[in-house]
Amino acid sequence: MNPAAFVSSLGLALAVLFVRPVRAGSLLESMDQEVSAHYQKAKDAIVKVHAQYAASFAGYPLAAAHRVGTGFFVDAEGRLITSASVVDGTTNCWVEWRGENLPAKLLGRDPLTNLALLQVAQRTPFLTAGNSADLRVGSMVIAIGFPYDRPSEPSVGFVSGFDIKCGAHSFVTSHFRAGCRLRPGQGGGPVLNARGEVVGIAVAAHQDDQCYVLPMNAAKKIVADLRDHGAPQYGWIGLSVTERPLAAISNAPQWQVFVEQVYSNTPAAAAGFQNRDVLLTIHTNAVGRAADLLNTMFHHNSGDKLAFTVLRKGATQEVRLVVGTRPAEPALPPPPLTATPALKMLPVTTSPGK
Repeated sequence: MNPAAFVSSLGLALAVLFVRPVRAGSLLESMDQEVSAHYQKAKDAIVKVHAQYAASFAGYPLAAAHRVGTGFFVDAEGRLITSASVVDGTTNCWVEWRGENLPAKLLGRDPLTNLALLQVAQRTPFLTAGNSADLRVGSMVIAIGFPYDRPSEPSVGFVSGFDIKCGAHSFVTSHFRAGCRLRPGQGGGPVLNARGEVVGIAVAAHQDDQCYVLPMNAAKKIVADLRDHGAPQYGWIGLSVTERPLAAISNAPQWQVFVEQVYSNTPAAAAGFQNRDVLLTIHTNAVGRAADLLNTMFHHNSGDKLAFTVLRKGATQEVRLVVGTRPAEPALPPPPLTATPALKMLPVTTSPGK
């Protein structure tokens, strides 16, 4: 070995020898500092939402009741997101921010995503939206809200999965599960990623100390609809699908999505969809799971034109249709008082006159 190479090798060996071992505690300390910094930066744009609503018993009016939840500003114009269950049936709502009670106007609400859009009449700070499509199982998230009408607090967890349903409850688009234990009052609060950007809104609490979060990419669509139209603008094609696993490749199951039923007098029926058609693509997007169709349709409105590729009787063909308007949801009776649903995100209800 020539002298120069020897000196270089010796220097590398000494550098490796004297590198200080990374303390396990330093990782936790770094995480602690990051969570605290994100919370401190975000909390001024997070507000306590109050709603007053008429209450009655056996047909007799009672004193106005009071709900409290969480919301956060999404732009400098004073618009904020909260949970629809906080402002459902409200006769008066306001936000508590910087020690003041600011009157809030309800711009619209969407029961299907449990989202509502309000506005106050002044300029406000707002949270930066992140790309929720970047989340993966194991991604760290920070949920912030006002539990039990107390001061706001952060709750740290990790993304544990992506679902289109929970038990008998079906979502209108994929939600992600996070291991953050949320309590009444925290519904409608922001969920941040490791960079402090909003990647979702806490819309439901699960019985296993997890929460369901509406991804921010989906929330943007609903916010735009509520801002521009006062109501969500859901598209609809009129078919139901199911999925089945095929043979596993490299221990990863492959799935096939096929049409289970085509409803009469719908865009799907007019386009010529048939039962047992296998969905392959929508435009250039591959359809590998039922969630792919659900998530694609979530972002399309009535009048949009879509091109599907389907497999029918062993041959591929294209099916084109124009998206229709989603029919109104049938009114459901309220659950019994003894019900303990798996999905819930209740606002805090306080005594009248608080």
